Amino acid sequence: MKKERSSPYIWVTWLSKIMAGESQCRWAAWFKSHYKADKIPGDFDLAAWTADHNCLLQRRKKELIAEDFEVYIEDQNSFTLRSQSGIEVSGKADIVAIKGEEAYVEDCKTGNPRNSDHMQVLIYMLALPLCASHCKGKTLEGRIIYKESSVDIPSAKIDKSLRDLFKDTVRMAGGEKELDKVPSWGECRFCDITMADCPERVGEKPTSEDHDLF
Repeated sequence: MKKERSSPYIWVTWLSKIMAGESQCRWAAWFKSHYKADKIPGDFDLAAWTADHNCLLQRRKKELIAEDFEVYIEDQNSFTLRSQSGIEVSGKADIVAIKGEEAYVEDCKTGNPRNSDHMQVLIYMLALPLCASHCKGKTLEGRIIYKESSVDIPSAKIDKSLRDLFKDTVRMAGGEKELDKVPSWGECRFCDITMADCPERVGEKPTSEDHDLF
């Protein structure tokens, strides 16, 4: 059963997938930002992912400490941005590392690289200096840490076009107007919104048909 939130609440990963063009059904983010609801139990192995992710995070923490960085991890990097209209955007960066004038925000990813990985770190780079005490007044450089590689994201990426995209996406997902649904098997199979709240949900992969076209 769904319950309306007292004010719109948006988690960073809901935004990053839309901003990166990976999510076409923007209604899902709008619904989650306005309602708390039952979720579909998934077959995702959370325990295994948590252990794998923590192993990568701790490895990276040790590397940064060895380089004389002061390292903040996970809950130490939690933040909430509030707009004048009452929309809240919350997130939690895996790592913030600071040494003198050097400051980095890093996110550890154990899966395959995605465009939304970049967008997620960019949002952290934009938001943390505004509301995290250890990041105030600092220009953050970004980095995605994969198991076998890393990707640097320069602070120059935080420009007007990114800020405008972020603002527009927040206003859209947190706005009063309900957004259109774009149901598809490709997205619905990873969505945890139940059919009770989204009757249009696609539950089966489309079947192929034979045609004399080739």
